[in-house]
Amino acid sequence: MSKQKIISQREARELRRRAAELESIEDRRRNAWADSYPGGANIMTVNIMSEVRTAIHTARLLKHAVVVTLASDGAMKLHALPLGSRA
Repeated sequence: MSKQKIISQREARELRRRAAELESIEDRRRNAWADSYPGGANIMTVNIMSEVRTAIHTARLLKHAVVVTLASDGAMKLHALPLGSRA
């Protein structure tokens, strides 16, 4: 069994501060595209069925970003990606 290194309160505070800073950066990165897609361009608008609207609406209520990909068979796939902090 290895002996644990003891750190000072000052080091512990610095590590907590750095961890909080990194979590904040990660939350901002995850949320960058959450609402308005800044800098993005609408390349097409389509009308979709009620079931698809409901799935997208539910994902957004759960604070997920919705991403569209194209499958090799031509199907459009919608993916719900969890965003950063829920606070």
